[in-house]
Amino acid sequence: MNPDVIVIGAGAIGTSIGYQLARAGAKVMIVDRGQVGREATGASAGMIMAVHGRSTPVPLVALASESARLFAALAEELKLRTGMDIGYRRVGRLRVAFDEATEHQLRLERGWQVDHGAIVSWLDPASALDLEPALNPTVRAAIYYADEYQLLPVAFAQALSRAAADLGAIVREGAAVDRLLIEGDRVTGVAVGDERVHADEVVIANGSWAGGWSDPLGLPIPIRPMRGQLVALRTLGTALRNVIDAGDGYALTKPDGSTIVGTTVEDAGFDARPTASGVEGLLKLAPQLAPRLADATFSGAWAGLRPGTPDGMPLIGRLPRWRGVLLAAGHFRQGILLAPITGELVADLVARRRPRLSLEAFDPGRFLVRAA
Repeated sequence: MNPDVIVIGAGAIGTSIGYQLARAGAKVMIVDRGQVGREATGASAGMIMAVHGRSTPVPLVALASESARLFAALAEELKLRTGMDIGYRRVGRLRVAFDEATEHQLRLERGWQVDHGAIVSWLDPASALDLEPALNPTVRAAIYYADEYQLLPVAFAQALSRAAADLGAIVREGAAVDRLLIEGDRVTGVAVGDERVHADEVVIANGSWAGGWSDPLGLPIPIRPMRGQLVALRTLGTALRNVIDAGDGYALTKPDGSTIVGTTVEDAGFDARPTASGVEGLLKLAPQLAPRLADATFSGAWAGLRPGTPDGMPLIGRLPRWRGVLLAAGHFRQGILLAPITGELVADLVARRRPRLSLEAFDPGRFLVRAA
């Protein structure tokens, strides 16, 4: 059976697209060279941060805000369809300052956010420690985001995948796409080994590997892998009540009781190994944020390759000069956050409906224009 749509990639973005397409009645095949949610998705801390800073481009703020709004209903929908709990829970975030310069930056950041309608509290040290007793008492100030959330990233992708399969989608793990099938100016499907699978549409959603399709398509897809390392700790003490975010790193306790500390941002090509220096830096950071984490047990370390773009914006839309192919990649560190809205918008594009949010700023053709 040839599907209507083939989705290359089974991370949060690919499975969200697959689910929304299957939900709309399309015959879908999701293919991934590995397992569902085990690449960049699995290396995410799963934070859903709806409030952005003044350096974030306005179109990306709008995209992220709408996606964050969709999570509550989507989490409930996935639980009803699959019985899976994706760990979607409310958690406050403390953005902390330990020096005068950072405190000044926090004041500016909060002022901009409040001016743009966000609810952000300013906390003195006593108030910050009251909210998060584990916080390092040398804190000078903090801003507090009370209405943020977290989830379990792999469970999220797996729930989307299972829900899509329950609606008739075919999910193929361990199926590496070797090449695109091309006839003239149209992509007609994919080749998986010796197998040729045809479809009306192919959606490229394989994150850091999406740039590999630049040559066969003759178009720049400037997506570059950026390694992010994380460590997991176990502590006999009480869980962190909030995310502790120092800008260059964070710590949070997950629903399973583990405390995650992250993350590095490294230009290391396709090397997804956690390194001694990366892990050392994160283990030093942990007690700087919350001193009692110095006595925590080290549980493990891992890394993922986040798909970055030159302007920090994802690529979502049809590729210039080509028919039958769409791109949804380059979400960098916001793949989890942007998964719900990306799934809906790509489903609109496949159905030839006008997306409810403008995708002009995310048009994959913008880099072709610059190159010319």
